[in-house]
Amino acid sequence: MIRPIPSALLALVLSLPGAAAWAEDATAKVTYVSGATVYVDAGTEQGLVEGSVLEVVRDGQVIARLVVGTVTAKRASASLGDDPFGIRPGDLVRYTPAAVAAPAPVPAPAASPAQSRSRDAGIHGRVGVRYLSVDDRTGLGTDFSQPALDLRVVGTQVGGAPLDFDIDFRPRRTYRTLVDGSSDDSSSNRLYSLYGAWRPGAFRVAAGRQRSPSLGPIALLDGVVGEYRRPRFAAGVFGGTEPDPLDWSYDGATQDYGAFVEGSSAPGAETRWWLNGGALTSTTEGEINRDLVYVAGRLSRARFHGYLLQEIDVNRGWRKDAEGDSFTWSGSYVALRWQAARAWSLNAGYDDRRNVRLYRDLVTPATEFDDAHRQGYWGGVDWRPGAHWLVAADGRSSSGGDAGTADAYSLRVGALGLTSVGLDVTLRGTHYTGPYLDGDLATLNVGLDLGRLVHVDVHGGVRDETANDLFQESTTVDWLGAALDVLAWRHGFATLAWDRTTGGEEDNDQLYASLSYRF
Repeated sequence: MIRPIPSALLALVLSLPGAAAWAEDATAKVTYVSGATVYVDAGTEQGLVEGSVLEVVRDGQVIARLVVGTVTAKRASASLGDDPFGIRPGDLVRYTPAAVAAPAPVPAPAASPAQSRSRDAGIHGRVGVRYLSVDDRTGLGTDFSQPALDLRVVGTQVGGAPLDFDIDFRPRRTYRTLVDGSSDDSSSNRLYSLYGAWRPGAFRVAAGRQRSPSLGPIALLDGVVGEYRRPRFAAGVFGGTEPDPLDWSYDGATQDYGAFVEGSSAPGAETRWWLNGGALTSTTEGEINRDLVYVAGRLSRARFHGYLLQEIDVNRGWRKDAEGDSFTWSGSYVALRWQAARAWSLNAGYDDRRNVRLYRDLVTPATEFDDAHRQGYWGGVDWRPGAHWLVAADGRSSSGGDAGTADAYSLRVGALGLTSVGLDVTLRGTHYTGPYLDGDLATLNVGLDLGRLVHVDVHGGVRDETANDLFQESTTVDWLGAALDVLAWRHGFATLAWDRTTGGEEDNDQLYASLSYRF
């Protein structure tokens, strides 16, 4: 059966997947400009999340920076971080997908007379509703529905004072109908951020529940972070506890303390780089949990893009007895891309991190397959014979998880931005072999723009697997779905998506809808 959707916490991309396509700078285009809000044709599927920093590039120069506020699967809206003039539809937008995005201080969005009083006071955010349902059509599984609310309010230099705050609250309720006809329900009031910060000039002290890429492997911290930040340099210390891993309530069992330092190139430099390093010591109920150092770096120059992430555990006490060594290379991620010629690009990477989390609005057999084969190494080539055409091939050897060690070879062909409606057609074929199953995966995706503010997406595919041992079954699974993204009321977003999966042990419908307003 399709698994229930993971917690919305995963939208924070706490541990990024090893997808090569997310390892280097990506591009999008400005589709619409309304006051101080800019809309672009990329969303969560292209690696954008709230807070992503976008660079608007024209004639090879960065003319403005944007801060993403609201995101759907295919679209995003952003506020102007600086230079609020001159952006127009069709401008190129460059960004580092959230999976490997480097943290960087971003100027507060520029105010405009058309904006609300709350924004003039340095307060902005979003409010929204979401609804997810899974209808099992076999009669042997569980149906469930999940209405939810989203509230995000961010204050930056509120009222001109050196005070910031961040509130991110997402309550939801889940209703389940079991096989025997009985039902139950449960509530979850998830608090992902609640902190206040004092920021006089380059210094910043924040207290409360918070998250920051500078904190390395820590997902959420209930504690204090002290920082000194300049445009190209930052250093800080932090200390606190981690929330309960099940319900995210306050829990003082695991305590974390550490420090970090980071630097970056000047904006618009020909060679762009960012480097972050830090150290962390963690205990659980007074016992050693983990001591580690970590480093992450990104380099972009001309045709080359690279990203590196490395965690090294420093073992002592029971950890040294268990590991047998004083140091353990516990998590590595490397992704490289080189544009060998105008139309040709090569990419390669390696990922051996133990935990991978990724937010999915909807789960399909294709996403399940990709998520199960992320650890390992890969290499590939992209050919773009023209502005509207793409041919890409790659090979991947993966390991870890339920999938075991497996090899996969994929070919992707796309026709992008055709005709006046921006028609996109993408075909993908993958052949894979493993210890338990051999199989083939084929997908088709068709998207088009209905005006500047509406995007329609239709997708489907088939996955055919042949068992290699007596404990597995040969299966064929197919699926079909559609999604609609709408930018409404200048600051509103609406999404409606439906997917049907049939075959094997899966026979269900998924429905996802969301509506949000950004202020």
